[in-house]
Amino acid sequence: MKTRILTMIAILAVVIPCLYFGGIFMEGLILFIVTVGTYEFSILADHPLPLPFVILLIILEFIGLYLPQKLVFAYVGLIDILLLALPVYHERFTPKDSFICMSFISFFILVGNAVQEIYALGPRFMTLIIVANYSSDSFAYLVGRFFGKHKLNERVSPKKTIEGSIGGWVFGFLFSLLFWKLFMFENEFKLVLLSGIMCPIFGQIGDLAFSAIKRCYGIKDFGNLLPGHGGILDRVDSLLFNLVCFYFLMLWVI
Repeated sequence: MKTRILTMIAILAVVIPCLYFGGIFMEGLILFIVTVGTYEFSILADHPLPLPFVILLIILEFIGLYLPQKLVFAYVGLIDILLLALPVYHERFTPKDSFICMSFISFFILVGNAVQEIYALGPRFMTLIIVANYSSDSFAYLVGRFFGKHKLNERVSPKKTIEGSIGGWVFGFLFSLLFWKLFMFENEFKLVLLSGIMCPIFGQIGDLAFSAIKRCYGIKDFGNLLPGHGGILDRVDSLLFNLVCFYFLMLWVI
């Protein structure tokens, strides 16, 4: 527990200045998450992917982050076609590897574009998502640890409980409203209300979804970069889902 808390303090010490100053700091944070996340996904392949190929995938992802919005989907589709065709010409690169690469490249490009659009609306919106996400995550853990009795989904994540899930949703919602009251404008209440309701739910689904991936591949964590937390993907799994959820709500409400 102590290691977990200290690591979280270190993470916040890096993330908060990036959100506040933006610009090159925010770009660097995105670069770091995409680079490490891509590597953590790549080791799930049937055969270890060559480092030059992993670097090429990272470069392709970053090109996708800075394309005009109207080109993004066509660009992702082109990459997916090339990856699907690769097993035809390389026997050690299996169709299963194609689907793994397609999934994380598409996901990182689309989430990365969502982050840029959300941040352009105002840094406070990114901070709101983080508050909703990790308050829900933290209180789901605490409520589940002290009051949890009924398993939420034992097949995917044996330790998570229904009580913890409800506690995480309640506190995620309350912290969202508190953040709106302290740092946001009155006319943003509808977006905050909807995100306060939906983000804690999507965050928990994201957590379970990535747990299912780990269980499928027989690994405990995606990596060991963050002591007490695992890899980058172990720390941002729920956040990635919430970014997509909030982006949809933002486009709908605004």
